[in-house]
Order: sequence, then structure tokens, then C-alpha cells
Amino acid sequence: MTAPDTGPLDAEAFGRSALGPILAEFCLRLWLFERFIQGDDAVLLFCARGGLRMRLAYEHFLARTGLPQRLPRADLMVSRLVAARTAFDPPSPGVLSELEREFSGQSMAEIAAALSQRDDLDLPPPWHAPFEATRFTTLLAGTEPGVVMLRQAVAEQDGLFRAHLTACTGARRHGILVDTGLYGSTVRILQEGIPDRQWSGLQFARCNYKRLPTPHFARTLGLSVESDGYKPWEVRTSALRFWQLIESCLEPELSSVRTFTASADGGPPRANLQVPGWESRIAPEQPGLFTGVLAYIDGLTPETLHRVPEDAARAWRHLKDAVVWPSEQAVATLSLGHRSRDFGRTELRAQFAGAGSTSPLKQIRESLWREGAVVRSFPRGGRLALPLIELIYAARALRSEMRALRRRGRAT
Repeated sequence: MTAPDTGPLDAEAFGRSALGPILAEFCLRLWLFERFIQGDDAVLLFCARGGLRMRLAYEHFLARTGLPQRLPRADLMVSRLVAARTAFDPPSPGVLSELEREFSGQSMAEIAAALSQRDDLDLPPPWHAPFEATRFTTLLAGTEPGVVMLRQAVAEQDGLFRAHLTACTGARRHGILVDTGLYGSTVRILQEGIPDRQWSGLQFARCNYKRLPTPHFARTLGLSVESDGYKPWEVRTSALRFWQLIESCLEPELSSVRTFTASADGGPPRANLQVPGWESRIAPEQPGLFTGVLAYIDGLTPETLHRVPEDAARAWRHLKDAVVWPSEQAVATLSLGHRSRDFGRTELRAQFAGAGSTSPLKQIRESLWREGAVVRSFPRGGRLALPLIELIYAARALRSEMRALRRRGRAT
């Protein structure tokens, strides 16, 4: 097994040749879903932040190809934090699962600060213990002033979000969330928190990387990728090897949605993301991955629409070559800025783990893009290790497939 060479790269060219056809294919599949959905009660809700650029790409796609829209659409100011407030008192299973995973080892007071976006709650001492789901639920029912303030702060923000949601959907009761992926926490929690509405999710990729229950997967589709892990023989799953590349391409330089404020003129509440001129910041000013995506989509016509699946097939192979078999130039071109940990927090995580006392192998394991970290850490011989990494992932995927086959066999 030898590692292919991806050749010269720059971010905009890579966006045009690889991510452009891939996202055009996503847009085509989204249009097909929209075209044939039953009923007239649905609305496409493009979720901030990644969904904002997905909507822009989709609208460019429809304009260039002449395909008609069927469903109304809106920008939904939502995040996992915002969704969690809808199912907070008492916390639903989905909320508790997310909190346990996201705040492992952190105190319940830190969780309260994130959910309320306040640092003046003055919570009793038991709140400063590490998170534990049952204990958290019990403490949340307390009558101490700080706990009451927490519930009030969350309820106030939830009310503002629900008013924003109503403004986005009007009389339609079926919200189809369009977002990047992967697990679909927002869909799951909104199902639990606002059950009087119907919820579905259309994502670029769907993957249960969290290894949590998936009651929402029956109504959540990955239009481009559906897999619980990377499988070397399925080229599309290569996106999961460096998922942050897809996120970075699609997320504009705008803040994650954390809070809402009531409008002074009686209009819908506004999210912290909706700063003056926010719409103009969805499309980047400088050349990069997403400008390349739009360049490919803007080159489409009704007569060339039929070429999208063929172009996408080549683009998926191009993406895999760059992500799984990266050259030094690919690592330099596809290096991203720091990634937000989100869920109401401001901490950032670097794409590549820092040096220092940490061993090179640990740096690689802790990096967001391990193949890129190998080549970056070992410029001369790093690419020689890539086939071994590929074999390891192939063995893991085969074991997972065999376990799934045995489970299905026992079920029948």
C-alpha cells in the first residue's frame, strides 16, 4: 500500500476542486429531499453557524441550476446550549448525556454558569462537586436563591429562543434542521424539549461518534455521509478523519449562539450572533475554502447539473488523498485556526497539540488531524507511517463490522 500524492494545493483551489463538488452534491440531495417531502407543514431551518453558509451555498445552487424551491427557509439561531435550555427543568436524558460528555470532571457550578451565561449565581457548596447526573437533577430542584436565579435565567433565555423559533416557522409545525453534523444533539434535545412540534434533521454527515443513545436517528439523515467511523473502503467516510476541515469551511467568523435579547421595537428577539452586518460576514472576504466552494457552484448551469454526481465522485477521492495521505504542502494548506469547544464556553482547542514536555506520539494522538500531525511532526519520514495508520483503521473498522453482523445475527 502506497500513499498517493495530492499534488500542489492552495485553499481556494482545494475548495473549488474538492469541497465544491461535494457540497454541490449535498445541495442536490437536499433539493431532492425537499422536493418529495410529504405535507405542507415543513420549513427548512438552517442552523447557526454552519447552516448559515449551507443556506448560502444552497441558494447559489438553486439560482445557477434553475431548480425551484418548494419549502420556505429561515436562519435558526440555535446551538446545543440553546437547545439544552428547552429541556432543562427537569433536564431531559439528552441534556444530561451532553452535559456528562462535555463537562466531564468539571463542577456543576461551571455547567450552571455556561447554561445561564451568568457568573453571579452564588450557588451552594454541593454545586462545586464534579457533575453527576442524578445529583445535578436533585440540586436543580432546590430553593436556594442562587438555584432559583439559575432556573429563572435559563427560563428567560428559553422563552426568547421560543419566540425567535416562532418567528422563523410561522404557522408551520415541522422544523427540518439543516446543519453540518455529526451526532445531531440539537435535533435530539429539541425533540425532548419542544415535543409539540415535529423535528427532523438533514446533516452533511451523521455519525454516532459520541456512543450515546440515538432515538433521533430515525428522523436525522446524513445526506453525504452516514457512518459511525472511518472505513478505508468507503471513500466518503474520509471526511470523518478530519471533520474539523468541513466545519471550518462552513462556519463563518461569527460567535456561537449563547444568548438572546428582546427587541426594543417589538420584533423578534436577537441572538448575540446577530451583530450589525452579520449577514455580510457569512460569505468570507478573503479567498479560502468556502470561496472555492462558491466558485464551483457558481459555475454550474441547468445544462451542466447532470455532471455534479460525477464531479463529486472525483472530489471525494481528492478529499481522501489530501486528508488520509497528506503531503507537507497539504498540511500547510489545510491547517486551521483554533477550534471552539462551544457549549457556552470560550476555550479554544488547537488543531495540532503543542510541543514541550509532551512526547511526539502523544501530540499526534491529541491533535484534531492525526495524519496531518504525523507529517508535521516528522517531515522527512512521516508519510511512511501513513499506510500503517490506514491498516490500523481498516482493522478497527472490520472488527466493528463483524460485531454488528453478530448482533444482527442474534437479533434474528
